[in-house]
Amino acid sequence: MTNQLPNKIIRIDQIRINRGMEKVCKCKKRKYMLDTRNRRVMCSSCGAIIDPYDAMYDMALRWEQMNEQLDYMLEQRKQIINYKPWLKAIRYLEKQYRGKKMIPECPRCNEPFYLEELNSWTGREFANTRIRKWKEEHDE
Repeated sequence: MTNQLPNKIIRIDQIRINRGMEKVCKCKKRKYMLDTRNRRVMCSSCGAIIDPYDAMYDMALRWEQMNEQLDYMLEQRKQIINYKPWLKAIRYLEKQYRGKKMIPECPRCNEPFYLEELNSWTGREFANTRIRKWKEEHDE
């Protein structure tokens, strides 16, 4: 027998298989792609194979965060809808009047009155003119 190998035989050291070395996804915001034929989950950005459990866990965390943000935004929407700056003075009066322990006073004559006595309203321009005129007369 001869010690030399024939030329047609491929040497084993030329082919190496590295099992268990898969590409690791390092994408910050993964987008998943399902391979239904091979039953795999892959990152559509980099093509790395992702463990299905990790993908489900990541998606569950994202949905949890989105639901929290949605709840926060809905609460803000309610606050914005209920915010009526023109009612600040009325709300303040109502808070003071609650329980009927306090009664408002007229800012000009300092006489107390019941809110139930309010039975008519005046236009803002007309009221501003009258108030300004009253202040001019009583400041002198």
